[in-house]
Amino acid sequence: MAFTLFDLTLGAHDYVGTVTYGVSSAGSTIELKDQTESSAHADDQFNNGTLYFIQSTNTSIEQQYRRITDYDASSGQFTFTTLSSAVTTATQYAVATPEFNSVMMERLANDALRSLGPLVYSARAITSSGNQRVYTISTVSAAGGSGTFGKYSRPFRIDIQGRTGSSADNPDWVELYGWYLEPTTAGAGVNIVFPRYLPTGRDVRVWYEDHHAYTSASTARIDERLHPELCVLALVDKMYQYRNSRSRGAQEFDLQRWNDAKRQLAEARVRWPIWRPKKKPEILIIGDGGGEGSIGAPPYGAIE
Repeated sequence: MAFTLFDLTLGAHDYVGTVTYGVSSAGSTIELKDQTESSAHADDQFNNGTLYFIQSTNTSIEQQYRRITDYDASSGQFTFTTLSSAVTTATQYAVATPEFNSVMMERLANDALRSLGPLVYSARAITSSGNQRVYTISTVSAAGGSGTFGKYSRPFRIDIQGRTGSSADNPDWVELYGWYLEPTTAGAGVNIVFPRYLPTGRDVRVWYEDHHAYTSASTARIDERLHPELCVLALVDKMYQYRNSRSRGAQEFDLQRWNDAKRQLAEARVRWPIWRPKKKPEILIIGDGGGEGSIGAPPYGAIE
């Protein structure tokens, strides 16, 4: 089962203790009633909090969350922003307090995912052209869906289809050497400059590092290279950092919990390391082809 933004934020709420769970007795597209909650909380306690719809006979609302606009303690009824279809009886739900509302959790979750990066992506949206040594990379889209890359996404390897007739399924990749990135001004596209013209009409594959794509939809998948527990702990760390800043460090319990979260996150980074390809050393090795900025020549003989 995919690990999504829904799972990430709800899992972090569990760690911090800012969520409770229940089962609906009735509902609609804007309301959920749980009579057992009528005496458990104060009126308006959850206003601007978040309702998470976990499991329901109406499966279309699962993995969705909505902002709570009103909580009526006398009836145990939550009113929330509109769903596409109705909450049914016996829907399992979670309700998170307004301290970390859904907008805040989305921002903190993306901060947490960026803190675990960068990740390695590859893109093959460049096709070589005749009499061209300079190629812009400002609008090249990654195959992994991370959007575009440019100044902050450093390429570290570039390949080209190795022979005439090689296909997308059998590309015969040949690594290119001697290329470099051309510095540009703010807002201008970044260029890759090759030491010679490339054979015409070949796919060029760029390997580069970038942060996790910004995630906003509740059902958006988190990159599978990031272990779910690692992601949750990174978000918990961000939540306690935010809470500590808000209180100016006045809550000793939160400071202790934040220290616990940082320790657990450090252990998780060791236990579930993020895969990255082995890179060539920055120093020159005689006989080695080198990489960006290397004095090594491109492989003239290997490309037909």
